[in-house]
Amino acid sequence: MSGHRSRIYRLLFVLALCCLGGVAPAWADYNVIEVPDGGTIKGKALWKGAIPKVPPLRVFADLDACGTQVPSPVLQIDPASMGVQDVLVYLERVERGKAAEPVYRLPMGKGGASSTGQACQFQHPVFPFVRTSQVGMVNFEPVLHNPHFFSETQASLFNLALPTPDREITTRLLRARGVGLRLLCDVHVHMNAWAAAFDHPYFAVTDSQGRFEISGIPPGSYTVVAWHSGYNILKFNASRPVYDEPHVIRKTVTIAPRGLVESQFELPVRPVDVEWNIAGGEERPPE
Repeated sequence: MSGHRSRIYRLLFVLALCCLGGVAPAWADYNVIEVPDGGTIKGKALWKGAIPKVPPLRVFADLDACGTQVPSPVLQIDPASMGVQDVLVYLERVERGKAAEPVYRLPMGKGGASSTGQACQFQHPVFPFVRTSQVGMVNFEPVLHNPHFFSETQASLFNLALPTPDREITTRLLRARGVGLRLLCDVHVHMNAWAAAFDHPYFAVTDSQGRFEISGIPPGSYTVVAWHSGYNILKFNASRPVYDEPHVIRKTVTIAPRGLVESQFELPVRPVDVEWNIAGGEERPPE
């Protein structure tokens, strides 16, 4: 009997190791430490050349609340500063450093205390988060939104209906990894965004003037990446726009103790001719 019990214990021990092995990479890739001498990288993402006009998107659901079409969120450029908004800037790999935020929030629709979002849209078309932290989703509108996350291989990671306005639902997306993950609303084909799942918190999204800042970086050499989504519609898949490849710039930087590095990224990385097309086959309106 004792031998049988011993075999059971060994089996349970092996299973425990297997389970730990399955989740360990999510935590073992990054170690939280104090960073008393952390440095900072800051700068801008700037547009060079003429600013393309991107087409609006046709709305197919909840027309009373959303309207018949919405502005495209994919290319926001400040004409005064030529700064490019919603460029994701991040350090490509960091093994240790400061702690992540406990919750990264994904707001949908127009609402909230400091909301500048558009009706029936993700408030931010790029949503970076740390995989081991909570993701908080909130729908500010009285229409149903359904955030749906996908992996790099287009496998469904998370899919949830949010029918109740102003109620936040939290979850963890440990299976998410990488940049440029699809994020969409299943109810509204015009609602499309990009998620980025990191092991570390060293990332930022440029503001309305193209500015960014990442602080508390342990001294050392890093690859810093600027990522901006494609903005030319190649086709429509069931009336949902499919865009061209993202624009990606990489640079190597060295962070000194308490040092400051300023960096500028110039977009686009390749010429793109935007074809005017509104989902549903409508022609370009007259100039």
